[in-house]
Amino acid sequence: MYSSRSASPLLHPAPRGFSGNPNLHTRLLEPADEPLWTALRNEVIAALPDPDCYVREDDERAFFLQHCTPHGETIGVFHGDAMVAYAMLGLPAADDPDNLGVRLGLDAAGRAATAHLSSCMVRPGWRGQGLQRTLLGARLALAHAHRRHLCMAVVSLHNHSSRHNMLRRGLHVAWVGDLDGLRRQIALIDLHHGLHVDTGDERLIDSDDLDAQRQAFADGYVGVGELRTDDQVHLRFLRRLVIQGVPL
Repeated sequence: MYSSRSASPLLHPAPRGFSGNPNLHTRLLEPADEPLWTALRNEVIAALPDPDCYVREDDERAFFLQHCTPHGETIGVFHGDAMVAYAMLGLPAADDPDNLGVRLGLDAAGRAATAHLSSCMVRPGWRGQGLQRTLLGARLALAHAHRRHLCMAVVSLHNHSSRHNMLRRGLHVAWVGDLDGLRRQIALIDLHHGLHVDTGDERLIDSDDLDAQRQAFADGYVGVGELRTDDQVHLRFLRRLVIQGVPL
């Protein structure tokens, strides 16, 4: 059986509040907001259950500035004057060696259409309100506005929560391997073409089994879902159908 997964619908923000909470508001961060951003990151990273889930950048200030206009955009979510969450969108140049499209073998046109769904963090006391999923949708809308339809995110093999939110929003796992010395997956959504798969051709692979996942990609499969038990997570891989005119 064949199936097509359409690109996720773009977010249409509610007239009041954010993510169903009328007491929250958002704005794009500016360079002067770096101290707020840094404080939130420090709090979240200190509380991570596994340090591999997120590894700091070598140059945190440069990373922040790369996600401010015109190089990218960072959405800040505020309760009063306190920032409770943020989410970053990167707009890499086609010739940028760090463009994730390079890892997927995209040509110059594909790399020019690439957006990075970079870091997204929510303060511990504000989790469970759907902020990560809402911010993911907001970034997809921003990428679309910037005419970037290939949206990619890097995720640790151990970061089951972030990957779960991405899969629910319509992204799929498209690559796995070594990225700057870390074992990482790249999740992808094509806002123009969606994803076409054979639902009758499935592999279940342990979420920590990099070699088996790498082999599945080599055989033409992509990760589209997961199966959880109390102590284990398996990823559901389906064979990707090659459709004429669809680059990925």
